[in-house]
Amino acid sequence: MKTMIYLITALVCIIFTQFTACFSLKSQMFHTETETRLVGPSMKTIKVSSRIECAMICSNDNCCSSSYDTLLAHCSLFRECCPSKEFSKESQTLTMLTEISGLNPAPKDCSELPAESCSGVYVIQPENGPSMTVFCEMGIDNGGWTTVQRRYEGTVDFYRLWDDYKTGFGNIAGEHWLGNDNLHFILRQRSYQVRFDLEDFAGVTAYAVYSRMYVGDESANYKLNLTGYNGTAGNGMLNYRGLSGMMFSTRDRDNDKGTKNCAVSRKGAWWYRACGAVNINGVYQYSKENSYSAVYWKPWRDMSGLKKTMMMIKPKP
Repeated sequence: MKTMIYLITALVCIIFTQFTACFSLKSQMFHTETETRLVGPSMKTIKVSSRIECAMICSNDNCCSSSYDTLLAHCSLFRECCPSKEFSKESQTLTMLTEISGLNPAPKDCSELPAESCSGVYVIQPENGPSMTVFCEMGIDNGGWTTVQRRYEGTVDFYRLWDDYKTGFGNIAGEHWLGNDNLHFILRQRSYQVRFDLEDFAGVTAYAVYSRMYVGDESANYKLNLTGYNGTAGNGMLNYRGLSGMMFSTRDRDNDKGTKNCAVSRKGAWWYRACGAVNINGVYQYSKENSYSAVYWKPWRDMSGLKKTMMMIKPKP
């Protein structure tokens, strides 16, 4: 009888929270990620009927994360809370979220999370700003990064209007843009660096870090100030008639220096000049040929499409 109650409760929770990519089960909270599976030695693998049953077994079995294969109906249980993942079309991963609501004061950004925290979705409270839900990247470059942009599969359309980029869109646990208002609220707290992580369709990676980034508020059209490049991807943001000092442009709000709206010709939104060497909010497409509208970082892979991009901020050390 208890099992049936838990199943019904979990199903109701999933229907109610379908846009958060999380569900609760017996006072535990699970983050769900589609088309991925956990890699490494598992505690055990058993046959179950659903991801809910898989999560239920995990919560009762000294387990911190699990993978559910929808094709084979296999549930693999893992003790590790921050496991490695790989792409798997028919699988879903379920990770038990760590409760951080007891932190006092609340974290102002992801750099204030405990060092042992896993990458995932958290709530932060910037100074003199609203609380917001963010994705914290804890596994790259000493962790503590607050994610602004994340793309890896092309399921979210980034050719959006001004108000979409103002408030943010997508799935915080997946592909998303955090929102220009939220970006401003975080960046005005202190001095921040920004990191861009890139991956092409051959699996080759590169990165670019800028030592200082600031973005104004909407009255300044989110004007960008950026300095201090280092990395392996090339200085796309400051070379090629650099983008520092540029205002943000979307297809319905042209703030660039060109004769035409770069957001329209590049089918994205960015701090374009006329138009620039970076277009990571462009059209997600695999293209060996150069394309003005592709997701690109010109100094590294010219204008051919990139598979993964991530933009993250963290206070300067």
